[in-house]
Amino acid sequence: MTAQALTDAQKEQIKLRATFLNNIGIGVILIGVFTPIARAFYDAPAAGAPFGHVSIPVVICFSLGVALHMVAGWILRGLNR
Repeated sequence: MTAQALTDAQKEQIKLRATFLNNIGIGVILIGVFTPIARAFYDAPAAGAPFGHVSIPVVICFSLGVALHMVAGWILRGLNR
């Protein structure tokens, strides 16, 4: 069974899907990592929050963002067909 070459439209759909996931990953990192850090610096009551209440969601959001980025890269491998 031979693999058919992708049309330009199919290639563009693959790129758009990967870009979408990559941008969602960036958003997750921005919201889940940088926002709590900035809030801790600029909001005095937030600075007194327990470390676990801040660090666990940060680690989860960072991991999810990196995972989405990796999936986007995996999707782009479909362009090699």
